[in-house]
Amino acid sequence: MFSAAPINECNASEITNLKAFLADLTEPLVIRELCAHWPQVAAAKKGEKQALSYLLELANNAPVRSFSADAMHQGRYFYNADLSGLNFSQHADSLKSVLDKLVDKLAHTQADSLYMGSTAVEYCAPGFSLDNPLEVTDYNCLTSLWVGNHSHIAAHYDNADNLACVAAGKRTFTLLPTEQVNNLYVGPLEFTPAGQAISLVDFNNPDFTRFPRFKEAAEKAQTATLTPGDAIYIPALWWHQVSATQPFNVLVNYWWRQAPEYLANPFDAMLHSMLAIKDLPKEHKQKWQQLFNHYVFADELDLTSHIAQPAHGILADIDELTARKIRQLLLQKLNR
Repeated sequence: MFSAAPINECNASEITNLKAFLADLTEPLVIRELCAHWPQVAAAKKGEKQALSYLLELANNAPVRSFSADAMHQGRYFYNADLSGLNFSQHADSLKSVLDKLVDKLAHTQADSLYMGSTAVEYCAPGFSLDNPLEVTDYNCLTSLWVGNHSHIAAHYDNADNLACVAAGKRTFTLLPTEQVNNLYVGPLEFTPAGQAISLVDFNNPDFTRFPRFKEAAEKAQTATLTPGDAIYIPALWWHQVSATQPFNVLVNYWWRQAPEYLANPFDAMLHSMLAIKDLPKEHKQKWQQLFNHYVFADELDLTSHIAQPAHGILADIDELTARKIRQLLLQKLNR
């Protein structure tokens, strides 16, 4: 493991209004003891068995996906050697069943890894949010649960802002800013271990011979280890590798986009841009870059002052009606 700078941190006692505090953040931040009031955290501080028993009381048998990997992989959920498949298995399961299996693994330090990832809390553990409350934003927010023993999730980014709360066990987060993408040796976009493209570099054991540019990225890395009650804010599009290191770990994620729900997913726009622009002649791409800057990225430009108001069309500020018009126009063009 390379040496990384510590992520900035504060204590929850310093925050008077969490929603306003998070709304102003643009950089990663660890918030110690943010969830110390949770019963799940209180149980975790008593021991792994108590933490597991508490969650088991709330879990149901709704169908979920679980993942398991042989102990030889040391919890690293990744591709196989030639990227033609994955090094782990997926199973039809339930949270209650996953927890029952984890009970059996608590006493085995060399056990196969097992986890359930990114599942809506109220779907698999009704009542969890009521017992363990946290209000993080006024935007639409997805609250999800990750449960398992030891696991190492390769560096990836999320399209949304993320507040990740350690409710049991211990997790180490290693973060890199978006600008380091060229130094992270990102794998396929359409075939991924969990939906998001990942860095092929193992941050815990980087191969600088195979991935020499990662040395530059490593100089920008930040890291922190969280224990029960701690939380970390990860801004959208920041790369992060997450390692859970205890026999029983629970993570609660709050994801939200600082945008209305009617706006489209920027990743979809990037895919379409790859299809339409990526392989054009260099001169053409430069011209399209200028047009993108004009219509999309230059916030200070007024695109409509020279146009009569009734004719602003999709150049106007995008409300829900304008968003529908853009989607309709896009569908018409895609269907030609």
